[in-house]
Amino acid sequence: MKKKLYFILVFIPLLIFGCNSSNQSKSIEIPPEPIKYPVGQIAQQIATNLSDTQELYPLPEEFLESFMKMHTQYEGTHPTVATEFPDTWGIVIVERLPEGRELYQIQSQNREWNFLVITSGYGTQRILDVLPVAVNLARQTEEVLETEIWTTERMPDGTFIVTKQYEWVRSVENITQAEYDENPQNFLRAKAVTDTYFINDFFRFEKNVIEETPDYAAVIFYYKDEKPEDWDENVSLLQAFCEDHALLFAEVYENFNQLALYDYKYNFITNLDITPYMDLSEGLIFMKKEETPKTVPFGNFERMKIELRRYFKIVES
Repeated sequence: MKKKLYFILVFIPLLIFGCNSSNQSKSIEIPPEPIKYPVGQIAQQIATNLSDTQELYPLPEEFLESFMKMHTQYEGTHPTVATEFPDTWGIVIVERLPEGRELYQIQSQNREWNFLVITSGYGTQRILDVLPVAVNLARQTEEVLETEIWTTERMPDGTFIVTKQYEWVRSVENITQAEYDENPQNFLRAKAVTDTYFINDFFRFEKNVIEETPDYAAVIFYYKDEKPEDWDENVSLLQAFCEDHALLFAEVYENFNQLALYDYKYNFITNLDITPYMDLSEGLIFMKKEETPKTVPFGNFERMKIELRRYFKIVES
């Protein structure tokens, strides 16, 4: 009897201890190993590739939350195409920066967006700044297709040159060539913007302030209602005079507040709003960068040519 009692007194505590040890071992979670991101040099040319199938490395949840709050906080032109911003992202590559900082290239799962993200480094992954560097967006309605493509070139001095191109195209399926020629901007609009950035001493993307509008001198021929009888004859002569003296010109009879000015190679120069200078039903508006525009009544070619010489200071030999 004593032996049985001894066995019970010894066995039960051991059994309890064994059960507790088993439960404790099950409750201990082994932390996952940290993800080893590819470390290297981010490419000099950054562009989207919608057919890319390369595996993306997962973003830490805290990093992603911070990025989603900050993704619009950058200087410069923002996308024109209205689109839903993606919420699934991954890491492409990480580049080491001075003072322990890091530069992440991250990409949306749908491959439509590429961002560069500066972090404080030293394992914290705290975001200091963000910059979209490549975009490939499209939006189509019944008659209109909008597309937007951004690409980035990284210069040897560390400057990031982001080229942003946007195009708006309306279907010409049911129109005549004459209708298109009458106002091509009703069917095709395009713009291109270049923003330049560098990483400053505070490890932020700083936009270079550059002259956005080139120097220009232009003559705008306009009429509000009906075209004057001698319009075509005189305007053709004036346009020839403008070309001879490197003056840009545009002929407009609608959309006066959003006139797109192009050079002779059809490079976009700037958008103009001529409505403040349209005191007359038809006329010429002389415009030169950083100078007050002048409106001249439409009329005799020789008289208008004199006005052109005065405003643009043209001296003919």
